[in-house]
Amino acid sequence: MMKSKYILSILLVMGIGIQYLQGQMAGNPIGSKGRGEWTVSAIGTYVEQQVGSEMAISRRIFVKSNWGLTPWLDLYAIGGGVQVNLKSNSASVSDYSSKYHLGYGIGFNMVLKSPSLSGVWISAGGQALRFSSKGSFTEQFRVETTSYMRDFDMTYDWREARFNVGLIIPTRSVRFYLAGAGWLVQRYDTKREFLTNGDVRSFIGEEDGELRSGLWTGGIAGIEFLLPNRFSITIEGLVFNDRNYQVTIGLCQTGRSTW
Repeated sequence: MMKSKYILSILLVMGIGIQYLQGQMAGNPIGSKGRGEWTVSAIGTYVEQQVGSEMAISRRIFVKSNWGLTPWLDLYAIGGGVQVNLKSNSASVSDYSSKYHLGYGIGFNMVLKSPSLSGVWISAGGQALRFSSKGSFTEQFRVETTSYMRDFDMTYDWREARFNVGLIIPTRSVRFYLAGAGWLVQRYDTKREFLTNGDVRSFIGEEDGELRSGLWTGGIAGIEFLLPNRFSITIEGLVFNDRNYQVTIGLCQTGRSTW
């Protein structure tokens, strides 16, 4: 009897969760327009940006879950995998590459109707993201006539913060948005160095480091195509300059409220 009541309780909770899984935007900064709505959406992002002396290229696949706290404020959690490549400017240093590792974060979106512009909405949002990366690179050098190779086993702990403020222009089937954005990176590094001469590999030492990117500023432009059954596809670009940018594609859920 107790077991039956326990199973019935689980089914009831699952039923309530499914009933409310129909909410707001989850793949872009447009945000929610429905209180109490919960959504899960899929997002893919390609990032290319100078970080220190290296060009950092990352591919990110995330699931993003939003909760409409109020009709104008959205809170969300994000989680998935991040793969990182680091390209060096030196011909004697190989590129760094890692497999996909866990990434996770939290954020918020706000949407308010413009008091002066008819049919235009004001948006704002912020996101904090953390992920790890483990891989290696090598450096070749010579001492007189002898060739050596340094091997570096790297562990990176990346922390990113992003915020944006902009405008949304909705139509019946398409929504456009433009925004200014700020982006920060803080990275903690652990480097284990080895010296290789022929078949002999010797451990040299371990070193910890930290990198801070400073504030990058850029512009966001995005378009959202509305689909049947409260779904949409979003394409978004965040551009800092001609060599530093991010591109995001999301399969999203839209809110029950109309714009």
